[in-house]
Amino acid sequence: MEVYFVRHGQTIFNLMSKMQGWSDSPLTDTGIEDLKKTGSYLSKVHFDALYSSDLKRAMDTAEIIKKENDASDLNLKTSKNFREIFFGSFEGLKNTDTWKTIGEPYGVTNQNDLAKKYSMSFVRDAMKKADPLNFAESAEEIENRIKRGFEQLLDENAVDSRILVVTHGTFIKTLMMNFTDINIEPSDAFPDNGSITKTTLNNNGFKVTDFNILPKN
Repeated sequence: MEVYFVRHGQTIFNLMSKMQGWSDSPLTDTGIEDLKKTGSYLSKVHFDALYSSDLKRAMDTAEIIKKENDASDLNLKTSKNFREIFFGSFEGLKNTDTWKTIGEPYGVTNQNDLAKKYSMSFVRDAMKKADPLNFAESAEEIENRIKRGFEQLLDENAVDSRILVVTHGTFIKTLMMNFTDINIEPSDAFPDNGSITKTTLNNNGFKVTDFNILPKN
């Protein structure tokens, strides 16, 4: 099965460098225009199914790409399995302030340095530990949710399908860091808004074949 993961378009919170997670903010005008380029790039690609996170920025992104696609007859299916990671009490706060708070006990001030020093799984658990309400998703929680997403795609589609899934930045970064053996720096594993990551999926495993394709025209 081929699975194309697309990160949603730029949002207001992206522009303001705020922690978005399960919170939501609308796509910007720039985000919408960039997504039209993504849609045009994929317009002649036949997809057998279209999925997105059940967060509005992802659903809006999926609808824009769907409208541009001439090669498929798609109905959007939403699933919480493809949601962004939940940042708990840090939702809506400034990125830089959040990661300084989480990283300080470990001698770092940003997410990428924390992941490089330890791992992405450590990052998730450090966030949960730092969350006063303990709401943030742990490494085990997010990895189990991603696995449920894989199982959903395999259960609901034929083995030779090509599927489009609209999801989120840290979700895709987790795929890159925790579900492949690709040697990539944490700072390079975060996809651009509107970018495409091509993968293959079957009952024996998951593989990334092309990461962060960013259509220009």
